[in-house]
Amino acid sequence: MKDLKRIHERFIRDGSSVRLGNLASDLLRLNKWILMKHNDQAVVDLMRKIAWLMEWSGATGIAELADMQREICRWRRSWPAEEARHTLAVRAFQMSNRVLKWSGLLNQTTSH
Repeated sequence: MKDLKRIHERFIRDGSSVRLGNLASDLLRLNKWILMKHNDQAVVDLMRKIAWLMEWSGATGIAELADMQREICRWRRSWPAEEARHTLAVRAFQMSNRVLKWSGLLNQTTSH
């Protein structure tokens, strides 16, 4: 992550629904990169970005985000963990789905 300040400014410009949607998208990207055996440093960088997005999403009042953030940070510190690759991919997918539900974006698209 080259410019954390710029990422932060861009991220907080959006409303909480869009922020959570972006976070869900990055978690799904993490799932795909792990399954594709993407470059380990890129995976670590993405986990770092996700942890920051979770930090900046704290104002949404979703306490579970802090637990997710701690989990992502633990994975990041131990990566690469070949034997745990599938487990993290599944967790990232589960987190993505959970965060997407919280965003309310699914409800918005189905109601139109």
